[in-house]
Amino acid sequence: MKLYRLANFTQGAFTNRLETSSSDVETSKVKPLSLKEFNETLGLAYRISNEKNMEITVPKEKLVPQLLTDTFSLILHTHTQKVALLPEKYSGLLLTNNFIKIELTSGVDADFFQWYFNEHPSIQKQLSVLSEGTVISLLKLSHLKDLDIDLPPIEKQIIIGKIAKLKKRKKILMAEKLELHQRYIQQKLIKSIN
Repeated sequence: MKLYRLANFTQGAFTNRLETSSSDVETSKVKPLSLKEFNETLGLAYRISNEKNMEITVPKEKLVPQLLTDTFSLILHTHTQKVALLPEKYSGLLLTNNFIKIELTSGVDADFFQWYFNEHPSIQKQLSVLSEGTVISLLKLSHLKDLDIDLPPIEKQIIIGKIAKLKKRKKILMAEKLELHQRYIQQKLIKSIN
């Protein structure tokens, strides 16, 4: 089955086309979703340390709910070709043109789909074919909609989704444990000098 039969999609907006400085219209300040927040959700490292923490001013009529993050839609980063189910702390952020919002229909478990899209060999094979021959891989909305999806029954999706969520949580906790252990050893070495 093609993905477009299982979901609704919203391409993120170009911030320079949305942003306004006009005082004639009612505006809202909104913070765009950054790759740092996206990667943090997936438990991935982010190398740029001084990411801009900016807000932009947008006319209220252009700030539709489809362009904002929530806790039930998956967000795809078109360059990394990964999807993430964002936590509550990242709700209400503006989706920029590097992101696509995927709102799954009933019968698809979001945790399962996050694992399936990011890790299943059949999806990874399709994505590698779509990005062949390009210097910077970019997943277009039309290609995304055309991905072949083979879903197990919802009961199995829920079980796999829970296991994948626990696996991700374990990975994050193990990384935290390693970091704390490194700090402990560093402090012991410093104290041994004194």
